[in-house]
Amino acid sequence: MAPLPDIFGQAKISHQLFHQNAPGLVRQFHLTQEQARAIVSMCPSCQQHALPALSAGANPRGLNSCEVWQTDVTHIMSFGRQRYVPVSVDTFSGAVCASAHTGEKSSDAMKHLIQAFSFLGIPKSIKTDNGPTYTSKEFRSFLQQWEVEHKTGIPYSLTGQAIMERTHQNLKRVLSQQHPSLKLETPQIQLSKALFTLNFLNCTFENLNPPTVCHFRENCQLQLKAKPLVMVKDPATRETESPHDLITWGHGYACMSTPSGPKWVPTKWVKPFIPKTAKSPAEAPQVASTAWRRRKHRTFS
Repeated sequence: MAPLPDIFGQAKISHQLFHQNAPGLVRQFHLTQEQARAIVSMCPSCQQHALPALSAGANPRGLNSCEVWQTDVTHIMSFGRQRYVPVSVDTFSGAVCASAHTGEKSSDAMKHLIQAFSFLGIPKSIKTDNGPTYTSKEFRSFLQQWEVEHKTGIPYSLTGQAIMERTHQNLKRVLSQQHPSLKLETPQIQLSKALFTLNFLNCTFENLNPPTVCHFRENCQLQLKAKPLVMVKDPATRETESPHDLITWGHGYACMSTPSGPKWVPTKWVKPFIPKTAKSPAEAPQVASTAWRRRKHRTFS
């Protein structure tokens, strides 16, 4: 087996495959910013598809993930019949979902959003332009069923949907960079690889966490509940171990967090940890007095 190249060489190979940005290389391979920028600057594809400046406009953002999304349709001509690509972006985390369709009717937008909900969760509100795709009775009814507020802006306005326009540019750039190695693949396969790069690999120097980490870590709907403490019997020694955090459990199995790592055991070895409550000093004499009166009553009766 051939030895793996050094870290810098591995980063170059990864960039040739995914074309992630420089902060993403820093995060994944622990390079310096100068090393990561050098890899990107030496990539002909990245230089060819550099993004132009874009006005920020008036773009309210969510303060947490799944608060405010922006959604719009872009056209990827290389996809042929499936060139209509609805794109949704979370304005807080930057997490993106896109899908390929044969049209841009309301039914296509609804199919896309169901897929986006399954990947990213359900947002509180979605901002779109007020084009015919998003103003139909069917689309309004769809959002009401999902309890999503619908906000609209000026049709085809780049300032009101600047986050969305930047997302379109990023998606098209990554698709173009990855196209030579994926030109025989279906549009959905091409989109999936581009979305993996945007959501899991790319980040910024200000925040080295990729969008997916930011999205699910800051999602109020997905916060972990307190882990209960449980007692675990060791089958070898038959002794009960000190309480551990319960990670998960199911039919016949349980998993605890231990100092040596996760531990999977049958549920018959697990019992809830019930801390002993100490008697308060004020209660102790009263309890003792009551017990004495009961014994005295039994003696003389």
